[in-house]
Amino acid sequence: MKQKSKRYILLPSLLVIYTLVMAVIAYPRYQESGKWMEYIIVLSGSLLIALLLYFILKKKQKLRDKFSGKI
Repeated sequence: MKQKSKRYILLPSLLVIYTLVMAVIAYPRYQESGKWMEYIIVLSGSLLIALLLYFILKKKQKLRDKFSGKI
């Protein structure tokens, strides 16, 4: 039996990877301008969104499994 992919892990992971890549790309600009607080707020906000997305999608998947009789 083929195991279903776990989207609640995949999507937040992709968002975290995207955030890290964008942080590396934007680092020289923020280093030049000295706006470190803005840089930290944007990074922490993106990581917080990924964390919330993980928990929301996991809860949604548990409900879906519960009603389909998989548990």
